[in-house]
Parts: sequence; C-alpha cells; structure tokens
Amino acid sequence: MPHHLRGREIPPTTREYQWVASIVEAVERRTGRPSSWNRRLYEELTGTGGTAQIDGPMTINRQLVLEPVMRAYDATGALGLEDTGGARIAVMLVVHETDHHQHEVGEEDAPDAVRFDSMEAEVVTEGLADSNRDRIVDQIITDIAMDKAIPRIHDVQAVMPYAGYQAGVEGVLNGLHTISGRSRAEVHAAVDGTPFVQRYNAMADVVIDSRLANLMPPEHRSQIRLRLSQPLRAELGSLGNYSAENEPPVELAARGRETAARAVQQLERELGAIEQHYRQYGEHPPRMPMSSQERAQVQRIETYYGRPSIDLETSHLRQFLDTGAQAGLAGGGAAAGAGAAAGGGAAASAAAAAAPADFAAWRTATPRSTDGQAR
Repeated sequence: MPHHLRGREIPPTTREYQWVASIVEAVERRTGRPSSWNRRLYEELTGTGGTAQIDGPMTINRQLVLEPVMRAYDATGALGLEDTGGARIAVMLVVHETDHHQHEVGEEDAPDAVRFDSMEAEVVTEGLADSNRDRIVDQIITDIAMDKAIPRIHDVQAVMPYAGYQAGVEGVLNGLHTISGRSRAEVHAAVDGTPFVQRYNAMADVVIDSRLANLMPPEHRSQIRLRLSQPLRAELGSLGNYSAENEPPVELAARGRETAARAVQQLERELGAIEQHYRQYGEHPPRMPMSSQERAQVQRIETYYGRPSIDLETSHLRQFLDTGAQAGLAGGGAAAGAGAAAGGGAAASAAAAAAPADFAAWRTATPRSTDGQAR
C-alpha cells in the first residue's frame, strides 16, 4: 500500500493552486456535485502524484505534477508528445482526486459494509473514480482553456496505473446492465451514488430490484445481498494483488476484463439458484439455507438496521428438519421409508435447493493500522 507525506501548504495566490482550484471547480460544475475539498492544498512528498484526504485537504506532488504543468504553460515552442502527455496526466490526476472528494465513505462499522482500507473497497473506489474521470476529462480541459495553452493535449491518451481496477469495475457494471435490463446510466448512478463501503451492496440491489422484487420477500434482502455480492467482492478484490509496478497498465486492463467476466458469470449462477429457490416455494417462501456463520451475520445486519429477524430461527429449524429428512431417506432403510410414509414426507419434499505506478491516491489524514488509506 503506497504511503503519503504531506509537505508545505501551497498558498492560494500561486499559479499552481489556482490551476488545481480551476479543475476542481470545473468538475463540480460539470457533475453538479459539490466536493468536500476544504480549499487547502499541500505538497505531496512521496512518489504518489496526489491524494484526496478525508478531512478535506488535497496533496499534489510538485515534481511529478505541478512543475511539468507549469513548464507546459510557459513553453514558447511546440511541446513534444511526452511533455503534452505529462500535462494531460496531471489534469487526469486532479479530476480523479476530486471525484474522491465528491463521494462519501459511509459507515464502515456497519456489519454489511466492506472495510474502507480493504482491497475490495480499493478496487471499486479507484476503478470507479477513473471511470468517472474519463467521462469528463476532455470537457474539463476545455472548460479551463488548457487546450488553448497546450494545443495537442486532446490528441494524446494515457493509460493509468489503475487500468485493471477500471476495466474490472466497468466490466461488472456492464454485466449488471445485461442481467438487470436497466440502462448503463441507471446502473452507474445506482453504484456511483452509494458510499464507498456499500457499493457492493448497491450492485446486489440492482439485481434484487430488477430480478427478484416479485419473488423474494423484502425481509430476505440482507441474506440475498450477501449471496449476490460475495462473488463480486471476491473477484474484484483479487485485482488488488496486481499493480503497475509489476505489470504494464495494458496487461492490467486485460486482467481486469477477464476478472469482471468471471465475476458476472458467478453472479449469474448465484442468481439462478436464488430464483429457482423462490419459484419452487411460491407465495410464502422460506429463506434460503444458511450456515451458522451466515445466519449470525444476517442477524447482526438486521439488528444493526432495526429490522426484525423473527423468521431466522424458523428458517434454521426448517433447514435442520429438511436435512434430517434427506439423511433419513438416503440411508434409513425400511424404518426411514415408513417414517416418510407416515408423515415425514412434507419436510423431505421441502428441501431443494502509463503513469508512475504509485501516481494517485485517496488517503485518510489519520493513519490506521494499514496507514489508513484506500489508495
């Protein structure tokens, strides 16, 4: 996990500050969403290009970002491809960090949340910020008239270190569009508008609301959310094992697409099993079978949000009876067969089931056990 170190404050009277502020303001206007940047800008002293900190400040690396941009503005002749690309990457970085400041972290202590400093959260947070950035970066460059000062800046493209995260998140969102029948814009808005630590639940909700609303009792949502979000968390979280320090961004992007395809396939299989369960039971279906660990987690979630879990013990008893009946039918001989004939059959029949690798970051101001960062 990359570290950050805040250096000297950059005064509002400087060109560097005014350039950063113009980008933040342009992003806010374009998106119609305010940011939590407190208008305090500091030098970033590590190899990270910049950070957005939870308590409001932003840090930007002077050597990697600010100085190349100022040189590009001051150039008297045509800029080369490398210098032009460096200026574009700098804008992309500030837009990315602004996106972080435009979203809430959420309550990471909630029992259905992912940890803010986990790999699962990192992949979705950074991947979606990159996706949001790419939607508007060219308009932002035009809005601040940077294309007038650096004419070829629209002609260059940059593949950033989070290319794998971005490809993975975009692939999953596209899969949710296909599964749910909702537009890509609706799926994106549902996930992007959710606090960082609840975005996997938002993905599950897209599926629940579009495919299970007329099958599943509303009080089962907590359990089904867990089942649907688990393959997404596992697959997307695995992308955190790869970085631009070890693989080129183009290869990371390919890995992200492959990972997204696996995640969507697993989600579809899980959804198929859930639909089958609810269809076979009809109007008053029981909960799906759960392990004791899953049951305890569902109970914690429903207690946390003040929702009743009255049917959890009933579901546990029914699952126990169904399992016992199945075992009896499988190996109980004549006695088991007689028991089923005498009245145990009901229970039995119910059982079916390109920039620097460490270039951009999102940081907390107060370090935690892992430096308190969701990169």
